[in-house]
Order: sequence, then C-alpha cells, then structure tokens
Amino acid sequence: MEYTIILMLAVIILVIPWGGNPPPIEQLVDAFRQFYLDYSWNMSLP
Repeated sequence: MEYTIILMLAVIILVIPWGGNPPPIEQLVDAFRQFYLDYSWNMSLP
C-alpha cells in the first residue's frame, strides 16, 4: 500500500505544472528529444 501511495504522489508531482512552467515530465521528454537531435546531428558530420 505504501508503494502505491508513493508512486501516485510521484506521478502527480511529475504531471502537474509548477510556477507557470510546463510539467516536469514534459521538460524531461523535451530535454531527451533535444539531446538526441544534437547527438544525431553531430554523428552525421564527416
């Protein structure tokens, strides 16, 4: 039961936007997407 409550709190914290910014999970996904785009661009250089 404790793990369920902790997991629900973690999901709520990651999904709710704080301080006018996008939700943390969206920021994390955007950061991974940008990292992959930069990495693939660097790998395409001769």
